[in-house]
Amino acid sequence: MPTWLFILVSVCVAAFVGGLTNHFAIKMLFHPRQAWHIGRWRVPFTPGLIPKRKEEIARSLGEVVADYLVTTEGLQQLVSKPEFRGKIEQNLRVRLALWARDERTVKEIASAYWSEEGWENFKSKLARILAETANGSVRRLWDRYGMQDKPLKELVPGWSADMKGRFAELAVDTIVATVAEELASAQGQRTLRKLAASLIDKAGGFLGAMAAIFVDEDKLVHKLTPVIVEQLRSNALRGTIRGMIERKLDEIAELPLGQAIQTATGEEAWPWVSDKLRAVLQWEQWMGRFESARLCDLIGRHETRVAENLPPLIQSGLKAIERALPHIVQAIQLPRLVQEQVEQFPVERLEKIILSVSGREFRAITWLGALLGGMIGLVQSALMLWMGM
Repeated sequence: MPTWLFILVSVCVAAFVGGLTNHFAIKMLFHPRQAWHIGRWRVPFTPGLIPKRKEEIARSLGEVVADYLVTTEGLQQLVSKPEFRGKIEQNLRVRLALWARDERTVKEIASAYWSEEGWENFKSKLARILAETANGSVRRLWDRYGMQDKPLKELVPGWSADMKGRFAELAVDTIVATVAEELASAQGQRTLRKLAASLIDKAGGFLGAMAAIFVDEDKLVHKLTPVIVEQLRSNALRGTIRGMIERKLDEIAELPLGQAIQTATGEEAWPWVSDKLRAVLQWEQWMGRFESARLCDLIGRHETRVAENLPPLIQSGLKAIERALPHIVQAIQLPRLVQEQVEQFPVERLEKIILSVSGREFRAITWLGALLGGMIGLVQSALMLWMGM
């Protein structure tokens, strides 16, 4: 055989073997999909590397994603970037402009995403959640600040001796004015006449008989009314009434809120407060009015104000998200989530994805194997010729 032909054959054979070896090595990453058996004996290297170790790859990939790719620090840096905040603000401004001109009602918009039954269930659930949230928030404040045992005077802003005196003086003025007005009224005059007649009847004896003959009840009432009113407005009586009211206010001011509510209503304090809160915050009615409102009516009149407050609102929201990210990442269990998704991923689709990304590199590896094989064949043939073989 001529020397040049010997060298050419050696190079071609070695290049073919090198390229074919690398090609099958790459194929064996994904193939065969299942293990091959001859009787009870499993053929070596089946299934392929990725199908065989899919669970280990999924677990390792989950750890890599959580530890190096999607980390809490990385997400926090992303959220804190001005570019990220700018994109959110721009998208929200576009959405806000569209919503401000949307004449559909909230229910009509919801019907695009929920069925009638689904929307009703959502409303009921949301109303229940809002009621429970409001009730729970107020209960936490009630317990945190010890409202059950807190004296009433600590709940009245600016409570002092001067305020107590002003309350008492106002109460005295109200009482005196009300009593004087009542005495001057027709009903009050009838009451005074009945009182005068009752006193005359109870006098009895000779004096009682004489009073019944000579005393005119109308004239007596007419004379007594100004005297009674004058006495009511006297400083002495006003001072007595004021002292009584101040002492009563002192007693009430020292009364714990829970006891005050129980005394006034005959019920335990917190159940009474909870019932009143639910009665005031009627979430079902609020939801009914909300679903009937048009989106443009809800947003249109506030569009300018909302647009002006978007930057600080977005900043506050992103800050809250940034603080909550460690808990969010921990709650979603990212490594486990990635592992489950990779385990459910079909190997065929995974192969297509990898080949679409790295197909050129795999072909380069195949040709590199052929090149190295050819170089080895060239060196081998040269050595054989030099050795005279």
